[in-house]
Amino acid sequence: MSSEKYIEKYDAYGEALPDASDVRREARSASVLLSRVGQAVFWLLVVTIVAARIIYYPSSPAFDVGSTGHVPPAVTR
Repeated sequence: MSSEKYIEKYDAYGEALPDASDVRREARSASVLLSRVGQAVFWLLVVTIVAARIIYYPSSPAFDVGSTGHVPPAVTR
């Protein structure tokens, strides 16, 4: 037998708790995987948005503010 004693632990309702080391290892690996996938999706979205802005928007916008001398006549009654 091993030198470690296996002590079964119970929750507040009397249910036996699973071995904590196995649960933590599985939860940690799933958490790391989800974190990596989330980061990859985020950066892919950032690169896509920046590339779309570079492609579709010109560097010098065609927004012209008219001078004060160029005022269209107002229609009055």
